[in-house]
Amino acid sequence: MTAEAATKLGAPGASPVTRPRAGTHGSDGLYVYCVARGPGSYSFGPIGLDEADVYTLASVDGPVASAPGSDSADLCVVVQNCRAETPASRFAGRSEQPDTIKRWMLTHQSVVTEATKAFGTVLPMAFNMIVPASENGGAAENLRAWLDEKRDRFTGLLHKLAGKAEYGVQVFWDPEVITAALVQSDPELRRIREEARTKPKGLAYMLQQKLAKAARAALEAQADRHIACFYAQVCECVEDIRVGPLKKGDNGGQMLLNLSCLMDRGSAALGRVLDEIQRTEGVWARFTGPWPPYTFVSAG
Repeated sequence: MTAEAATKLGAPGASPVTRPRAGTHGSDGLYVYCVARGPGSYSFGPIGLDEADVYTLASVDGPVASAPGSDSADLCVVVQNCRAETPASRFAGRSEQPDTIKRWMLTHQSVVTEATKAFGTVLPMAFNMIVPASENGGAAENLRAWLDEKRDRFTGLLHKLAGKAEYGVQVFWDPEVITAALVQSDPELRRIREEARTKPKGLAYMLQQKLAKAARAALEAQADRHIACFYAQVCECVEDIRVGPLKKGDNGGQMLLNLSCLMDRGSAALGRVLDEIQRTEGVWARFTGPWPPYTFVSAG
């Protein structure tokens, strides 16, 4: 969930505001969770940030809503009332301690999950997306105008993502285990290693340095082969895929792939592919989801 998603979707006045202070009294903004197909009078209760009431706001000029999530239902936005910060006060008196930010983000995610349960497919918005009031109208009026302006795009995305979910895939390997296996299996690397064991200290050191350099080159080549192979395997069983930045590994591992995958909710195909990948020596995978398709909304 990034603020870029709101910007890419063209939200009116959307900005990474410091804190969406909730409450109905003195509210001059709307905090936006997601877009869906549903009624404009649906209440989720006090499940929002700071336990604010969460509800839906529908477009003024759309068709009459029918069953939530159906193609004939109108577009709506899941929101809560909040106080919109001005740019000048955006970073004043900020209280974004890591634990607080984490709690807000988890609440945002929880509301999007509840909206998914209620309406089926939703288009999750970026964390901290606020639509303020303006000289041209109140926050609700501005949000409705934005919803009407983006109607065709949102309708297309809802159709594309119907029945789909996002899954996270991270593939790791242990460089030490892989290097040992490469030295053992490669005749030239094995020859250098054995020769170093029989030579005097000075020459042995030079041979060990030569071995280390050759092993690094072999490791890099193996990484390239694994990445290409694993990526191709995952691509075969998903509908769409995005490559994310590599992150620090854990348990001595190094990350090879960081992928966001779009596929049918509940499909077992990706799990079978990852089981096969994990049969590779020194390689393991981490699989998360299903999630609302944040990555594929912001990229759409």
